[in-house]
Amino acid sequence: MRSGRDGHGQAGATPAGRRRRAPRGAALLAAALLLSAGCDGEPRGDPPAPDAAAVAAAPEAGRAPDQVLFDTTITDSREGVRRWTLTSDRLEKFVDQDEAELHGVHMDFFQADTLFSVLTAARGRASQRSGNLFVWGDVVVVASDGRRLETEELSYDDRSGRISNEVFNRFTRGADVMTGVGMQATPGLDYFELKREVDATVHAAPGAADDGEGP
Repeated sequence: MRSGRDGHGQAGATPAGRRRRAPRGAALLAAALLLSAGCDGEPRGDPPAPDAAAVAAAPEAGRAPDQVLFDTTITDSREGVRRWTLTSDRLEKFVDQDEAELHGVHMDFFQADTLFSVLTAARGRASQRSGNLFVWGDVVVVASDGRRLETEELSYDDRSGRISNEVFNRFTRGADVMTGVGMQATPGLDYFELKREVDATVHAAPGAADDGEGP
């Protein structure tokens, strides 16, 4: 199979008490950024990096980026079918760094070329080698069926297609609310697992018997 990316200027989970356990193309991400070469940051607060290597690779404070691109869109496809598009208001590239710094992050996930989930965040870092993404600041993931995840940071692993973090999360589905620390999920939130300190408010479906017995 073949994966492709191009860059251009543009902009069931289950309640906690009943949990169920329901990438590539990185080289093309790098190519997309390099194609934009010649076009003429610091994280908000102190957001934790996804790992120690990312901390070591982060640009020095106050250092000017080698490239600054505005309203960029990178598209990843496989066999001609879109997997996701990553849009940022501002992209900063350092020639000696693997990761690009993103401001105003918007990521659309597709299945069978149909949009099924949207991720937004204030900031992010995208790896050219792996295609992985780390975002932070007002992170929200909304699935096409209305399921919603709110958190302050998360990582997207392009190879597994999963999102994860080790911080506080708030997950809502209709009137049901579930919170907890640490999570792993699919971008569409059809699989969602909280790791610890789980709390849930679950509302019975309309018409359900109060005594738990069937009709």
